[in-house]
Amino acid sequence: MVASARARSLGAHLKFFDPGRVLSESDPMDVPQLTPAELAAIMGEAHAWGRKFAAHSHGDLAAKLAVEAGVDSIEHGSILKPETLQLMKKKGVYLVPTRMTQVWVVDMVDTYPTKIGAKARAAGVAHTAMFANALKIGVPIAFGTDAAVYPHGYNAREFGDYVDLGMTPAAALMTSSQGSAKLLGIDAETGTLEAGKFADIVAVPGDVLKDIRATEKPLLVVKQGAVVKRVD
Repeated sequence: MVASARARSLGAHLKFFDPGRVLSESDPMDVPQLTPAELAAIMGEAHAWGRKFAAHSHGDLAAKLAVEAGVDSIEHGSILKPETLQLMKKKGVYLVPTRMTQVWVVDMVDTYPTKIGAKARAAGVAHTAMFANALKIGVPIAFGTDAAVYPHGYNAREFGDYVDLGMTPAAALMTSSQGSAKLLGIDAETGTLEAGKFADIVAVPGDVLKDIRATEKPLLVVKQGAVVKRVD
């Protein structure tokens, strides 16, 4: 494994960082840290082991190189250009926009050091435009979070954030069921309510197609057929 990949295991899947992060004072968001040869070696080894590979990438060039190397998803994608999004659609590479992270960071920007605050503001503006382009182009989108950047328990706000940017409520919901299941390669086991699949269900008050923010108030959570949360 190339040291600069800073890869980490995510269960049966892997994620690597290329380029830098928003919440850091030193590394830029838009400068690749890996060469095409390094990316090809990392991706080839991961796929040889049957692992899905995700690339943390805010910058466009780094994301494009990862897509060309065969990555399965781009996480965040703040500064992606339409040309890179078109390539993602062509190759079936998923966008995991983690929109809630962007919204939270921009809301908290005045509490960060000056350099981080400037990066956060720039990423927030760019991410909004990128997401609109991704919807227009038809890039496959999967629901994902950077929970810990913001407090755990706010994850469902992601749905409403998608809708705020033009996605339909039905399409937003599908990103977390079929979208995420297909990306992770587990859609034969979960992602839809069908006989023979895991019974993973979340019940919320009201009609989510009329009020997507109802997803933020779960009343019942069933995981693989077992109730793990119930609000009476």
